[in-house]
Amino acid sequence: MEAATKKYACLFFIPLLMICCSSNFAAEPTLPQAIGQVVWVKNNLKAQQPNAEIRTLTRRSAIYEHDTLTTDATSSGEISFTDDSALALREDSTIKIDQYRHATGKAASSDAFVVNVLKGGFRTVTGIISKNDPGGYKATTAVATIGIRGTIYSIYYNPIKKSLAAKIDKGSIFISNQNGAVTLTKCEGNLNTRSACINTRYAEVKGENAAPAVVSEQPIVFKNEPSLTMNGLPKGKSSGLVGSFCIQ
Repeated sequence: MEAATKKYACLFFIPLLMICCSSNFAAEPTLPQAIGQVVWVKNNLKAQQPNAEIRTLTRRSAIYEHDTLTTDATSSGEISFTDDSALALREDSTIKIDQYRHATGKAASSDAFVVNVLKGGFRTVTGIISKNDPGGYKATTAVATIGIRGTIYSIYYNPIKKSLAAKIDKGSIFISNQNGAVTLTKCEGNLNTRSACINTRYAEVKGENAAPAVVSEQPIVFKNEPSLTMNGLPKGKSSGLVGSFCIQ
């Protein structure tokens, strides 16, 4: 009788132990795959995953998909991504990396990079994702969406005025909303081009119900911008601290 009791007690205990162990393993958070790394920081650059604690970033800190990046009024920083793009975040800015897909061996059409600018802005040089699938790259704001064709550009969004300013330094971008669209282009002086190129380097959206409009003079918000050093190492030539690259 005693042996039978021990047998049934053991049969009850083993499944209970398995349930407890499964719960413990499920509770451990899974670290996401890093998609970028901090190149430099001036004062305070912070990041936060959904439902997670805020991280204070320093040089070489990892960046992940779905991170919300923030700077205060005296801070800025640059990030190098695994597709060889770079982004310098302005002072008093908040952006969210809504989507990032890029991996060697995968179809180019599966690449994607979507950044949501909630406040402030950045200067950026695009990378492999924009070359593989230009339609997979965009920067969004509450008043307009920015698409690109391989470029260096800057944007600044003011959430109080619901206004957007854009500047192109290389290549071209298009800015659109429900009221219209414009294309900004920096001419490169290609003599083989049959049609003349016209520089249209600046644009603004002056309110949530306004259409994007080309302007002739540089918006004042671009008078002082963070430096874009672009000194992340090329992929495959690093120690692999983040993905397949690291910052020197």
